Amino acid sequence: MKADQRWRILLIVAFAALAGGGLVYWLPERARELVAPEKTVSAQTPFRAAAAPAYSGELHERFQQAAVMLHAGQHEYALAALQRVIELAPNLPEARVNAGYALLGLAEPRRAKEQFELAIDLRTGQVNAYYGLALTLEALGDRDAALGAMRTYVHLAEAQDPHARKARSAIWEWQSERDGQADTREPALNGGG
Repeated sequence: MKADQRWRILLIVAFAALAGGGLVYWLPERARELVAPEKTVSAQTPFRAAAAPAYSGELHERFQQAAVMLHAGQHEYALAALQRVIELAPNLPEARVNAGYALLGLAEPRRAKEQFELAIDLRTGQVNAYYGLALTLEALGDRDAALGAMRTYVHLAEAQDPHARKARSAIWEWQSERDGQADTREPALNGGG
């Protein structure tokens, strides 16, 4: 290979790396702008992806790829990248959280629940794991446990956390539905007995 070709390839790779880095910084911000805060929390709510860990090499590259794919709604590709991250660093809670969100996006709440619980086991203060766990438990029909997980999220979240408002809204909605269901059952039980 000639020296001119090497420099050309080097410049192309450097440009691609810079463009990819810019995309990594731009895409998460753009994804937040596209989400209306009035939306209710559901499996369709944008995921609260964990921040990139401070590692380099393949681990960092795969994690960044997964985060971009997760924000773009490419859950299968994100999960594939995260599986490699987990192979490289099985005790990295951020990888488990993002794998949980990818699985939630693929409508696999049971597997997502395992990943969120693993993240919490690895780091009890992994705030966004509680948010994902709450969504997962709600999808599995365990409203009481979902309420507990979301309350934990709100308790641990920082005051300026952009998702805290949605979390409080979900708590209010789920609690109201639960209380409303209990209220509608009581008259039937009291009236019938």
